[in-house]
Amino acid sequence: MLDSVYAEAANILIYPMSLIGLLFIIVTFIIIFSICRINIRRESRTYGIYKSLGMTSRQIRLSLTMGMFILSSVGAILGIFFGVYLLPLLLEMVLSGYGIVQLPLILHWGGMVLFTCLSIIAASLGSWFSSRIIREASPRILVIE
Repeated sequence: MLDSVYAEAANILIYPMSLIGLLFIIVTFIIIFSICRINIRRESRTYGIYKSLGMTSRQIRLSLTMGMFILSSVGAILGIFFGVYLLPLLLEMVLSGYGIVQLPLILHWGGMVLFTCLSIIAASLGSWFSSRIIREASPRILVIE
């Protein structure tokens, strides 16, 4: 009976936790967008030089986006590793002081992979949309700024 109650409680928590995950993905997009926008403004002279040497705006934007994609992919893989293997150990150490010795965790790999992919996509899209200023500016304006 305890297992059925625990399973029902876990099923009830799936929707609120999914909404919280979606909120984190939106916040990821906003933060990456802002950080990339600041870095693009700071490095506008470099991108102007790239454009004057013959790189297209699309190539520059794609290189920025691919860099963010690779960085967020590595971070997601490390995050899954720490979240699945190290966090339960840490929680058991903390909760053992309260008398909870064994912590039953339900790991839904499909959901973890889905939200990981969504967060990587959100980071990449944030980088792509923030680099729109490179497309709109001429090399001369980028170098002058």
